[in-house]
Amino acid sequence: MKKIDKFVLKSFVGPLVLTFFISTFVLLLQFIWRYMDDLVGKGLALSDIAEFLWYACWTFVPMALPMSVLLSSLMVFGNLGEHYELVAMKSAGIPLRRVLRSTVFASLVISGVAFFFANNAVPKAYKLHRQKYEEMQTTRPAVNVQEGIYYYGIPDYVIRVGQKEDDGLYLEDVQIYDHSEKKGNRAVTMSNTGSMFTRDNGRYLVFNLYDGFSYGEDVEQAKFGGSKSGSDNSFTRIKFDTQTLIIDLSEYEGPEVDDDMYGRHQKSLGLKALGFQIDTLKMRAGKRVADLVMSLNGRNYYLESLIGHDSACLHRMDELVARSGFSPAYTLPQPTAKELSDAAKTADAMANDMSYYKKDIQYQQERLNSYRVEEHKKFSLSVGCLILFFIGAPLGALIRKGGMGMPLVVSVLLFIIYYTLSVIGEKAAIEGSMSCTLGSWLATLIFLPFGLFLTVQATVDSSLVDADTWRKIFKKKK
Repeated sequence: MKKIDKFVLKSFVGPLVLTFFISTFVLLLQFIWRYMDDLVGKGLALSDIAEFLWYACWTFVPMALPMSVLLSSLMVFGNLGEHYELVAMKSAGIPLRRVLRSTVFASLVISGVAFFFANNAVPKAYKLHRQKYEEMQTTRPAVNVQEGIYYYGIPDYVIRVGQKEDDGLYLEDVQIYDHSEKKGNRAVTMSNTGSMFTRDNGRYLVFNLYDGFSYGEDVEQAKFGGSKSGSDNSFTRIKFDTQTLIIDLSEYEGPEVDDDMYGRHQKSLGLKALGFQIDTLKMRAGKRVADLVMSLNGRNYYLESLIGHDSACLHRMDELVARSGFSPAYTLPQPTAKELSDAAKTADAMANDMSYYKKDIQYQQERLNSYRVEEHKKFSLSVGCLILFFIGAPLGALIRKGGMGMPLVVSVLLFIIYYTLSVIGEKAAIEGSMSCTLGSWLATLIFLPFGLFLTVQATVDSSLVDADTWRKIFKKKK
């Protein structure tokens, strides 16, 4: 490797690493904002939140790499152009395509890394991320207790809160039903106000209740205390000013999170698993179509027999009688009112079947399209790294502005356009209004000629984006 390659590559790697972490951080902030209500003030352990965000960061890598390649290439070649280093290289007889060689190789490596992450790391990270989210939702009851809704998430308890602050430190109209004795609502606690929080890393759910009553039936076995009574159906009511109720959650793990619950999701599968799932969905969609045809054929035959009394056979008999020289001694019988009613019901059933099968086949097709789009995305995102490099590098050489100012604005704008086109194409492909191949590669196909055009313009030292050139053009027009 020559000195010029080392120089350009060294100038490229530093901004690439920096912009990659910046891009990942920006995506993480957007992700945290999305899940803010599920993470803040819910009594979750910091280790659980950190693990949840860690898995999420791995899923951002295929999206952060194209953005970082675009921004870093724009910064590096903008700096080289701004400090006349590109001019010096060209004056020494080194063309731009030779200057780009080492960074093109680096972009190819980055594209390979992006594909590896998209095919191997991201599916596992996405599965663990969704499982962790489900685990936090099911093993932290304080997260799910909502205002005015009976909460059944804790075994042997039913909880209702009339009004609740976001942090749970102020509650109104609290009702707690204790079913631990398996005898129905025999122990109930109600209070006007209170507070709710978890302690010991979520092991205990604690209620501090104020100004309320504890009701108990069959006091000998009731959990809220009271003297023993000889009556089997004795009833007690205890008024309290302050009461602390502690529910042990150590044995409550919530419903087990099925390992395959998210393992079949398209984002949790690699190329091999996606191919197998696509074949399965094709067979399933074909079976649904075959079931629809079979159902319609059977009901159609039944409908014809109700209305026409097997008219084909009767007409055939008429032809045979006519050939023998006799006139038909009978006429086709008219269907009765009951037969017409049965035929109408059958027709309605056929219409309902068609509507149901249509929705089901459409759902199966959309699922199939989503798996196909995910299969294409594993390639399109990695190729997008290379395409965005061939936009950022020549554009930086043409703009000749380095730093984090102009390159950041231009790269963010271009990446937003690229991402928007990707989302539009993917949604259109999933809905069936566009082929999966075209929808998945829409942004890449649009940006490819733009990148080639900029590369050609930068190679021939075009002044296409030079501000002075545009000023001269406008002055001539005036």
